[in-house]
Amino acid sequence: MTDVNPLLNSTLAGQIAQKLDAADGTKDGKIEKSIWDAFAKEHGGKTIKESIDVESAMNSITTYVVKGAKSAGKGINDLAQEWLNKDYAPATESGTGAAEGEDGAAAAAEEEKAPAAEETTPENTTNSVQKDFDSVKVNISRKQLPEITKAQQEAQAIVADLKKMYNEKFVSGENGCKYNLYSTTQGRDALVKVLKRINTDNVAYVVNSFPQIATMIDDIDLMGAGLDKNDVYKYVLKHLVNKAKELKLPTKYHRECMKMSLDEMKQTIMDLKTKILDANNRQVREGNQFNKELPKIRKTFDDANRFLAEVANMNPKPEIKSGHHEEGDYDWKGTTLPDGRWIEVHYDKNGEITKILISHDTTPNKNSDGSTFDGADVKYTKDKAQYDTYKKNSVFEGAITSGYDFEKLKALAKKIFG
Repeated sequence: MTDVNPLLNSTLAGQIAQKLDAADGTKDGKIEKSIWDAFAKEHGGKTIKESIDVESAMNSITTYVVKGAKSAGKGINDLAQEWLNKDYAPATESGTGAAEGEDGAAAAAEEEKAPAAEETTPENTTNSVQKDFDSVKVNISRKQLPEITKAQQEAQAIVADLKKMYNEKFVSGENGCKYNLYSTTQGRDALVKVLKRINTDNVAYVVNSFPQIATMIDDIDLMGAGLDKNDVYKYVLKHLVNKAKELKLPTKYHRECMKMSLDEMKQTIMDLKTKILDANNRQVREGNQFNKELPKIRKTFDDANRFLAEVANMNPKPEIKSGHHEEGDYDWKGTTLPDGRWIEVHYDKNGEITKILISHDTTPNKNSDGSTFDGADVKYTKDKAQYDTYKKNSVFEGAITSGYDFEKLKALAKKIFG
């Protein structure tokens, strides 16, 4: 999604990190060891070797304030605001410097001998977090695009043969003989041979390039032994109906189509042709776009699930709020960390989780009217998992229906909300 930088200004944890950064007189994105160590020791954290960047510091501060609020019996944001109000400028040398003389020298030597403390280990690198994250890993494959090129090539060859017959009115037989297309069995059989090459995938392209096909079929007379509207259904309309159903497009059932007049069939053929080509083109566009955005989509799910695993393993647990949504008639529970990231779950009448919403990125969603809000980046339900990668509005960009385990996600959410 986006870099963490916006959180430095929009969250209390980020503002504390920036204040610590400026405490040495130079705001350069890094907090000096002496300043960070004093802050970390005060709040039960770990010291560092040399310096810590403000983004890592912000993440650690978030963990510290969640723990501190629990033990102090205070609200997370209230405690974070107290920390922000403090002065973190280093004390004067006379107040905190090493003692003079031999004792001071001994202290300095002892400090020199002491092993360097391990660098702060973020919560999301612990074994428990990684194990939980791995258990809910989302697997997303590239979308397979319809074989439109192959269907178009087949249609092109079919149409070339149809047009040749239609324009010449004759077909070639053995020994170079010519047979009338409309009044000989040889002409009829030659046309049927071409019509049998039409299938569910290429039929819309055939009709699009040769809209006269229904009229051509019905005009084969042979004194009643030719072709009629039943053959129009058999070789053209039936394939269009099957393709429409495959694409989940609205269409009439086969038995209704078979009862149509020829004119009704012609109109239905053209209508379905247009809908099918539009759907095919849309599938290709959306498939190409999905495959192009796949790395970003995968990262969105990974970041959301890792955040879910991090919160599930926080000790103590973050502050939980709950309520009832009157309009939707469901109970909910949620938690919001000091840096603005949040998780919310919805329950059915039996107390089972039906939705899991995660916002791991507080970059605001932007409405067309200029207003902003922090919407969910991922929403899980049993049937689909939706994702938001653009932050343009409240609409999710897309969804997947496989590659994730909702039961395992629910189990992880229960570690947070009970």
